[in-house]
Amino acid sequence: MSLMKITDYPKQVHRGKESAEYQSILDVLSKGINGIDIAYGDDIYQRIALFLPDKPNGIVLVYIHGGRWSYGFKESAAFMAPTLNSAGITLASVGHRLFPNLYKSGISDLSTGIDWLVKYVGKYGVNMNKLFISGHSSGGHYAAQLSVTRDWLDKFKLPYDLISGCLPISGVYDLTEKGYKGEGRPPCLEFDSDGVFESPMFRMDNFIVPFLITYGTHDYSFLIPQAKEFYALINKYGGKAEILELEGKNHFTVHYEGAASDGEWTNRAIKWIKQH
Repeated sequence: MSLMKITDYPKQVHRGKESAEYQSILDVLSKGINGIDIAYGDDIYQRIALFLPDKPNGIVLVYIHGGRWSYGFKESAAFMAPTLNSAGITLASVGHRLFPNLYKSGISDLSTGIDWLVKYVGKYGVNMNKLFISGHSSGGHYAAQLSVTRDWLDKFKLPYDLISGCLPISGVYDLTEKGYKGEGRPPCLEFDSDGVFESPMFRMDNFIVPFLITYGTHDYSFLIPQAKEFYALINKYGGKAEILELEGKNHFTVHYEGAASDGEWTNRAIKWIKQH
């Protein structure tokens, strides 16, 4: 099945001017790029946009879109596909339920989508031998959370070494009141949650995959300290992490410029993935 259109989705919650402009740019950048739409569940958001290279090298990059856990579309990652595909990397943009659905729904959807890829991506000619995970903003939060926790791997009986590396872009690592300063309380949290369980910052132990942590120098001010603290914690627990700081990029340009075909993130990510 060909990719869905954004107009196929139900109306999402209101987004601010900068976010709406960002979405418009993604729409333009992704126009005309073909992929395959795959359902892993019954909900319209429980679907994967799969972008296949002509010659798959066995590497699959799972991408999770951002949007403050409330809006966004898996199809908007299409602009990232051509250069990744040319390097032999299969791009799988995994959708998930959004607000008013909360963290439990989102993390459940994404882990189910990854399990689907493990079991069935081979039907599309991809002999997967390595899986990496990335995401922007709230998608970076989910990517990091999936990379430092084991409960979902146990649920699906997946190996602990499934994820070869995580590449969050302007991710959120601390959802507590002390750490999160973005437009009030994170909308993915239950009303009685303090955000600790949902925060990658507080879920780390000795189980840590390699990380390439990216942010822009003009990113949201509360996210830059989070990224630096998360980086330090990974190293404290014996993990391996690198920071990619994109000069002059804000919370949105860090993605649509950084992850463009000639973007700094794209070039670094491809090299980093092949090294891991």
